[in-house]
Amino acid sequence: MNNSESPTLPALDPAAGSRFDRLVAKYHEDHVHPVNHFLHVGVGWPIMAAAVVLLPFRPLWSLVLFVLSYAIMWFGHFVFEGNLPTVFRHPTTPFLMAWAVVQNLGRGLARLVFPRR
Repeated sequence: MNNSESPTLPALDPAAGSRFDRLVAKYHEDHVHPVNHFLHVGVGWPIMAAAVVLLPFRPLWSLVLFVLSYAIMWFGHFVFEGNLPTVFRHPTTPFLMAWAVVQNLGRGLARLVFPRR
């Protein structure tokens, strides 16, 4: 096996799988820098979650947090990755990535609840 092959990540091969699998693979390819990854997962997504929770109570604050979260994540792309955010090329990406996260969380929860022996 050479260095470009990974036994634990076969679904990340952009040539294989469905359009969704290719988009997820492209997302991973565009988010390799650890600082950018942290700005997304550790900062941007939690701010976005707060924006969603605040929406019915403080719509203006929600809008400000929404814009702030995207600004932080785009900053990571422009400064650390040196690439264009995927959402500029594929506007549905945030929804697809949210679905991928929910699926992975569900699978992880299922493994905790129903461990394989």
